[in-house]
Amino acid sequence: MEARTATLAEIRDWLTDFLAAKLERSPEEMDSTENLMHSGVDSLTMVALGLSIEETFGFEIEPDFFSRFSTIDEVAKAAHDRVHSPAQEAGGDAV
Repeated sequence: MEARTATLAEIRDWLTDFLAAKLERSPEEMDSTENLMHSGVDSLTMVALGLSIEETFGFEIEPDFFSRFSTIDEVAKAAHDRVHSPAQEAGGDAV
């Protein structure tokens, strides 16, 4: 997936697929509105998710990112906003 052109739906699907694979579930079993920690995501999975988001979408995850964005929908929206921010499109890191 090309990060700069990824739609919100594509990012949400990517997150859902990533987490479903880590939790050994089907993507259809994932609730995009449920708090990640309540859905069985542990701290190691959160670290792996954060690193994969950084690699895939090209922005740095702050230490409090998952406390501010705690569902698949919230993480997808935050990632989409950062990927499509003017600073990111100019090649800089969005904050």
